[in-house]
Amino acid sequence: MTPDRLMEAHARLFPRRVRLAHLALVAHAEEASPDGWPTPAMVAQFARLYRVPRATLGGLVGLLCRRHPGTSRDVWVDAIRDPARATPHLIRQHDRAVQVALGWCLFARDLWMPRPVLH
Repeated sequence: MTPDRLMEAHARLFPRRVRLAHLALVAHAEEASPDGWPTPAMVAQFARLYRVPRATLGGLVGLLCRRHPGTSRDVWVDAIRDPARATPHLIRQHDRAVQVALGWCLFARDLWMPRPVLH
């Protein structure tokens, strides 16, 4: 898989507004976040601004959001920085759009930051 194919998949898998929100979010985070990576608050702000589902937008940057039942409190899990907390059970609790977004994010990460081979 090449970067060009990855971007073609981005265009096929996600609606235009989600793609625009994703690109704007990443560009903003590069300048505004201490580590250059989007925060949950940024995901929520850009999802509101672009009127896209925050769970899908979060998935595109490796952030999974779950709302505690009966409350308005959200819990975010960072599948990039803390992959052990992004368990298969947690991922399956999200709808298909979020699963696809997270899969795209993890594939992109592996394309640009390959994991070391252990022998």
